[in-house]
Amino acid sequence: MKPDAPRAVRLQALRQSKRLSRAQLALMAGVSPETVRNAEQGRCEPSARVAGQLAQALGVTVGDLQPETPATLKGLRAATGLTQRAMSKVIGMSAAMVSKVEQGTYGVRDPARWAVGYQVTPEEWTRAWQAGREARRRAIDQQGE
Repeated sequence: MKPDAPRAVRLQALRQSKRLSRAQLALMAGVSPETVRNAEQGRCEPSARVAGQLAQALGVTVGDLQPETPATLKGLRAATGLTQRAMSKVIGMSAAMVSKVEQGTYGVRDPARWAVGYQVTPEEWTRAWQAGREARRRAIDQQGE
């Protein structure tokens, strides 16, 4: 990821607007100062758990840290601050099933049930699933070239 990645820029701007040092934010979020520095410099993408902790410490939603990209199920889940395992408990499915659905490998019979966990309408959930499935198809096509 580039150092000027949207999430990194937003994270740093939010921290600075709260007049917090990296060390202070790290302490409030329960992460290491190195984790904050790496996230702000775009060296790594924070996990859903870490993003949730940072957002909570800053008094914002995880969605406020998200880069503006087409919605995928993975992105929607990240906006909730849930890991795949936590999402699986919310919707009553296995984490493996959540992973396969997010990858576009499997479809579902009841999008409304899943939409509740992802905190969106069934229509938004379906569009995000289709976007993820299309991204998977493009990746597969590129591997074949």
